[in-house]
Amino acid sequence: MLEVSGFRSFTGHLFENEEDCLAWETRTMAMQKEVMENFKNDIIASDPKSFPDELVKAINNCEEKDYAKNLQALAKIAYWFSNSGLNYEMNFVCYEGKERREIEEWLSRKAIG
Repeated sequence: MLEVSGFRSFTGHLFENEEDCLAWETRTMAMQKEVMENFKNDIIASDPKSFPDELVKAINNCEEKDYAKNLQALAKIAYWFSNSGLNYEMNFVCYEGKERREIEEWLSRKAIG
C-alpha cells in the first residue's frame, strides 16, 4: 500500500513540505483579507442603506479567522443566484423568459403615471 505523507493546508491542498504549505496559507489568507476589505468598501460606496442592517453588520464585524468560511458561503449564494434563473434587475423577483415579460407588461399597465 502506498503511503502518502505531506502537509495539508486549511484549503485542503497537499504539500510536500511545511514551508510550502505555510507559504500557501499565508498567501491565501492575504487574498481573503483583500477580498473582504474590497467587499466592505464596495458596500459602503454603493449605498449601504440598500442592504439589510444585519447583513452589513455581519460583513463589517467579520473577523479575519472567519473570512474563509464567510467567503465560501457568499460564493455559494452567488453561484445559486447566477444559476437559478431569477432576475432582480427590475426590483421584483421572477424567472427569465416568458414569465418576466408577462410581469413587466403587467407592471407597466398597473404603474401610476
